[in-house]
Amino acid sequence: MELIILTIIIFSLAALFYLRVKLFRLNIKFLEGPDLKARKPFLDLSAIIHFHTAYSDGSMTLGDVIKIARSLKADIAVSSDHNTLKPRYDGAEGYYNGLFYFAGEEINTNYGHLLALGVREEIERGDYERVLENIKKQNAISVICHPHNWWTPWKNFDVTGYDGIEVINLDSQWRGMNPFYIFIVFLTYWINPFYAMHFLAHKPKKTIKFWDNVQRGESMKAGIASIDAHSNVKITKKIRVKFPKYEELFSVSRTHILLGEGLSGKNEEIEKDIEKVTAALKSGKCYFSFDMFGSPKGFYFEAVLKNQVYSSGDAVHLYLKDIDNKDESMIVYSGIRINPKANPFIISLFLNGQKLTVSGNTDLKYEIPFNRLEELSQKYRSLFLRIEVDVLFGWKKITYLYSNNIGVIFRG
Repeated sequence: MELIILTIIIFSLAALFYLRVKLFRLNIKFLEGPDLKARKPFLDLSAIIHFHTAYSDGSMTLGDVIKIARSLKADIAVSSDHNTLKPRYDGAEGYYNGLFYFAGEEINTNYGHLLALGVREEIERGDYERVLENIKKQNAISVICHPHNWWTPWKNFDVTGYDGIEVINLDSQWRGMNPFYIFIVFLTYWINPFYAMHFLAHKPKKTIKFWDNVQRGESMKAGIASIDAHSNVKITKKIRVKFPKYEELFSVSRTHILLGEGLSGKNEEIEKDIEKVTAALKSGKCYFSFDMFGSPKGFYFEAVLKNQVYSSGDAVHLYLKDIDNKDESMIVYSGIRINPKANPFIISLFLNGQKLTVSGNTDLKYEIPFNRLEELSQKYRSLFLRIEVDVLFGWKKITYLYSNNIGVIFRG
């Protein structure tokens, strides 16, 4: 009798767990209506950056992966097969029913993997300095890949010269989880991929600290979210599993590229469009978010000083001696169209990696008076301001969105 009762309890708990996983969904409810009043509007293009295909160690052909990216309504897709630019040489770059695709390259160096975006000629693996020099010669950009991935970590955090960092790398996100959560991901993926994938939306604290610490003067390092999709997990020498699928990973996170004007949409102008996209990424004209919970609506981040408007990627050259009005202030604004009744949210403003202020369930407005700027100039040569947006789903809080930095450089 006791065994029967125990069996019923176990089966009941298993059934409840199955239903909990099967029906699980988290959606951000956004407000309808006009966009928020950004003073410097941009065209927001969602990009899937860094994925692998059958050109290297991915499990699907480039054509099939492009179809998936297009079906998920991405605006831009950038592959990064290992140590090859063959997709470009094969003429695959261009427009696919509104999706702009071009090829990058993930290059092995003596310090780790370096992502090259906007390269026209293939770069051979090798010494970091030589690889970086070749990227710069092509006026392309260099991004440190998965800096804290235990599988292939970055080995020298003192190097200079690179342009950006993969702050979010989904391959690192799941490999970096503790074994219990990895087990849960594998167990639940076959029931509800969304439930399994939502564990990837955790904050990569070590990488964010690295990103904050390397901002220097006029050399701001852009942050991006990379998919790093292979869908080709090696179990043994002969057994590989198509996990996670491209469809699931492409839906988890996006880098949102902010352009003053749209892309051409013409295959004969793809070189110019590649330059537009890579220039925006290099300068930090982008933000990144976990779009699996909903594509951001109306997000903006600005600083206003002396009637000049600055956005992420901009550097304010502040000549303190030229400010005659001692009541002058820098005002920082940020907002997003989340419905706070459905999803309470917090906008946090960070100054040089430290949380400066927060705004709950409403737009952020923060004033930095002139005398405070003077005080900060005695301590820092430059300031870096960025935004994080946390969203609450009941008891669960997820850092949903990260901006790039606005820099303030003190002069004279």
